[in-house]
Amino acid sequence: MDTDHDILPITTLPTSTHPVKILLVDDKQENLVSLVSLLSEDGDNTEYLLASSGEEALKVALQEEIALILLDVQMPGMNGYEVARYLRDISKTRDIPIIFVTAINQQDVHVMEGFEAGAVDFLFKPLHPAITKAKVAAFVRFYLQKKEVELAHKRTQEINRELEERVKARTAELTRVNKDLDNFVYTASHDLKAPINNIEGLAVALREVLNNPEPDHGELNIIMHMIQDAIGRFKHTLMDLTEVAKLQHQDETPSESVRFAELIDDVTMNIQDLILKYDATIDTDFSEVSEIVFSRKNLRSIIYNLVSNAIKYSSPERQPLIEVSTYRENAYTVFRVKDNGLGIRSDDKKKVFDMFKRLHAHVEGTGVGLAIVKRIVENCDGKIECDSEQGKGSEFRVYLKEV
Repeated sequence: MDTDHDILPITTLPTSTHPVKILLVDDKQENLVSLVSLLSEDGDNTEYLLASSGEEALKVALQEEIALILLDVQMPGMNGYEVARYLRDISKTRDIPIIFVTAINQQDVHVMEGFEAGAVDFLFKPLHPAITKAKVAAFVRFYLQKKEVELAHKRTQEINRELEERVKARTAELTRVNKDLDNFVYTASHDLKAPINNIEGLAVALREVLNNPEPDHGELNIIMHMIQDAIGRFKHTLMDLTEVAKLQHQDETPSESVRFAELIDDVTMNIQDLILKYDATIDTDFSEVSEIVFSRKNLRSIIYNLVSNAIKYSSPERQPLIEVSTYRENAYTVFRVKDNGLGIRSDDKKKVFDMFKRLHAHVEGTGVGLAIVKRIVENCDGKIECDSEQGKGSEFRVYLKEV
């Protein structure tokens, strides 16, 4: 007969999302019907698969996930013992528990042959209903418990993988932070040391002038101006270092809908003196993408650093022209700043985003601006790219994902 896949509701067993499949094998149709009738109960979650020969049983066992096989011993062609031996030789089926159902008397020789073939238990005809149900229920319960253990093991592996990824990410973050701290120490010992030494030298010069019975007020004014300038550079360095420290808490920055035109107006107002000093022209085009959901503070920092750098690193040979625009590329909103300034040597392109790295010594600054931009962008799953040619200018593209 053909394999019957009708779902026939077993006893009060634990249920699972998918039905538990039990394979019943007997060459007599009436025995299969009788066995299904004996085991079936309303409301259970069991599917009985029927096979009328050893060959058919092997086929079903290879195609389905079976919890238990009730296998008749005396069948024409391939008998139950042979079927069990075949099942034990196949990796997919070797762990399926087999209960032999037989009318052979309970002689030790037959029982031993059955266990050697792979049986885990015997049922002798005529079947006792309570014993049959109890044995089947025990094996199904064991199957469900095994599945729960496998699921728990799988979940444990997934959790372990997730924890490993978190540890890996955290290790990378700590490595980066340690590198920043090393750079911080370097900056504190160099960039901060220079203005302090300058102020100290100016203080000595001021004392000498003041110790003169008739101090030169012109000289005093020059010294005081130089002291103020040194203090200003010192404060600027401290402010940049503070911005670096704030990046560690960037996740706390709220996101909102921000218009690019609004922020560029704000930035240009703040750097108006710089724009006038260099006689710079800023052209904007936000027609393709006018706004984005992002941290207003962080986006302003990105725009401020890129636009102000484009002006400061302008070429003395031509009037600075800065093009600022936005467009879409795949899942990103791209913020683009292009200038016609000094440009960057090809050997220095990899250094441009390093913390406290200054590629042009004649321009004032601490070299943290582009490093801050890169950190902000990467912390939001974005990226920043730079194309530049020395003597012609640079183009920076910031790829932003809405947050």
